[in-house]
Amino acid sequence: MLSSIGKWKVIPLETGDFRLDGGAMMGSVPKVLWEKTNPPDEVNRIDLALRCLLLDDGKELILIESGMGDKLEPSFVKRFHVQQPDHPLMERLEKVGYSMDDITHVILTHLHFDHAGGSTKYDSHGSLIPTFPNAVYYVSQRNWEAGINPSPRDAASYLDLNYLPLEKAGKLKFLQENTEILDGISTIVVNGHTHGQQLIKIQSDAETLVFCSDLIPLRSHLSLPWIMGYDLNASLTLQEKENFLKKAADSGWWLWFYHDPNTVAVQIAPGEKYYDVVEEVLRY
Repeated sequence: MLSSIGKWKVIPLETGDFRLDGGAMMGSVPKVLWEKTNPPDEVNRIDLALRCLLLDDGKELILIESGMGDKLEPSFVKRFHVQQPDHPLMERLEKVGYSMDDITHVILTHLHFDHAGGSTKYDSHGSLIPTFPNAVYYVSQRNWEAGINPSPRDAASYLDLNYLPLEKAGKLKFLQENTEILDGISTIVVNGHTHGQQLIKIQSDAETLVFCSDLIPLRSHLSLPWIMGYDLNASLTLQEKENFLKKAADSGWWLWFYHDPNTVAVQIAPGEKYYDVVEEVLRY
């Protein structure tokens, strides 16, 4: 099991599961191929995870991504087949021995609803407030701009109740591209999926793990042509994947999947066609 990267204790927070259309998740890949690895339900949706990453070095407690949160309407839950506890972040944190107050940093790869939904919550008066009262939240400047002024194609994925309250509360810090947030924790910005998405790279004691977010949402997407139909610029995603996966294979990085329902993380090596998995951490 992948339990640490250098000084950082690595803890998966499985905040829930949901489903999206398999064709949209796989783009131009024919169903006859993708259904072998990601079987669809009766309405063509495939299973997806909401796997946040918790990092603990005994001083800082960092949460990467925040799941969907607990503000979901019943119609939304039904449409996306959301399966999660009533208060997913609180319950999952308590299960591994932490509280909401313990989180010092929340790093968001981008502001789509399935990544940033848990960043805010309703208080007892029905007002939206930051979920983690003692944390600073981080997002790229470019993705913030995309979130507050989304394109018509991207608008359904950006729900501002998940992030505007963070700015109002003075809890939000904007990052420039490819920034070091803390010693050994930095961002790799990619723009094919949405503008300013930042992968999170954790380096310590010659070990490296990268939170791949939606550049490589599923293990299946290790194959270069498997690119989501949701991406704003598929050709740019392909270029970004080629560059990223070559570095990951050459350097022996661990790759962390946010959405794969079965695989938590892998290490890869060049294969006969694309890349082969040489080490794999399975869910549960």
